[in-house]
Amino acid sequence: MIGRLALGVWLAVVWVALWSDISVANVASGVLIAVVVLTVFPLRALAHEGAFRPVAVVRFGVRFVLAVIQASIEVAWEVVTPRNRDSEGIVEMPLAPGCSDTVLAFLADAIGLTPGTVVVDVADDRSAFWVHVLHLDDPARVRADLLRLQAGLVEAFGSDDSVRWCRAALAREVR
Repeated sequence: MIGRLALGVWLAVVWVALWSDISVANVASGVLIAVVVLTVFPLRALAHEGAFRPVAVVRFGVRFVLAVIQASIEVAWEVVTPRNRDSEGIVEMPLAPGCSDTVLAFLADAIGLTPGTVVVDVADDRSAFWVHVLHLDDPARVRADLLRLQAGLVEAFGSDDSVRWCRAALAREVR
């Protein structure tokens, strides 16, 4: 019930933000829209797939933005310099067992939104992604970077078991 109420409040806040004006009419219409949306599209009952850890979400967001900026600079430099220093390739990235579809979708999106990387395939048993990387000079470093990205996302939204798996996998990869 509290989750549904929080979602309704969030929908109303987004509605008011879209109008850029806090007025009685906008707040009232936002609440009405939230009630209609939550009534027409009821939340399906979900098994507990993970958690929401606000501090880890912020930490992941900062790391992700910094990774995108760094990758953007590297790709831009690649474009403006005349030499071709590409060493592209595909690297297999193991996935934490038990990750929800939502976490896997966020992870695939985060990888795809980082310039120079894209998920090209997913194992049938959801145990690995294959990621095309523009700069594959050091496959172990690239895999460790991808595991760090996964670990940050899993720490923000994943189950405790998935968090432990990510930490152990990252420790093995970094050695």
